[in-house]
Amino acid sequence: MTLEVGLVNEICAMGWVDRLYIAVWRGNGATEAHTFYREMKAGIARFGWGIGHLAVIEPGTPLPPPDIRKIIVQVFDEVPGAVGGVSVACEGQGFFGSAVRSVATGLMMLAKTPVPFRLSGSVVDSAEFLSTRVAAGATPLEPAAVVSAVQELRHRMRTRHAKSA
Repeated sequence: MTLEVGLVNEICAMGWVDRLYIAVWRGNGATEAHTFYREMKAGIARFGWGIGHLAVIEPGTPLPPPDIRKIIVQVFDEVPGAVGGVSVACEGQGFFGSAVRSVATGLMMLAKTPVPFRLSGSVVDSAEFLSTRVAAGATPLEPAAVVSAVQELRHRMRTRHAKSA
């Protein structure tokens, strides 16, 4: 499975691995939230039902304000049942981790349509959860491919940041 990279900037990096849309977040932005929304809608149009989403929240990422939260959950309400699973991997500890988990849970509660959801402390755990809920064509999604895709998105963010510094 190959990674189709979309947006890469200082706030986030996003891309598709088959039916799974991955977003690595280091900040907030309305443009990036709208990109997420458009890509999820495009994924539903492209793949049909059963797509998934992995949000990786890196330590120190500011919590999204209410307007951005609404944009993020909008796709779940517009196309009920299309998303087979969502996982949020929060790698931060202490208060940060607790705050991210609270916001992520609240986001999923804002959605009027229930979506299989898991909070996780690691990308590996999230990838395993999603592999059972997101079908890659006729074969299960490979957790190792998801982990590799997250590493590549992080690498592209670091490379972009180093070039702009």
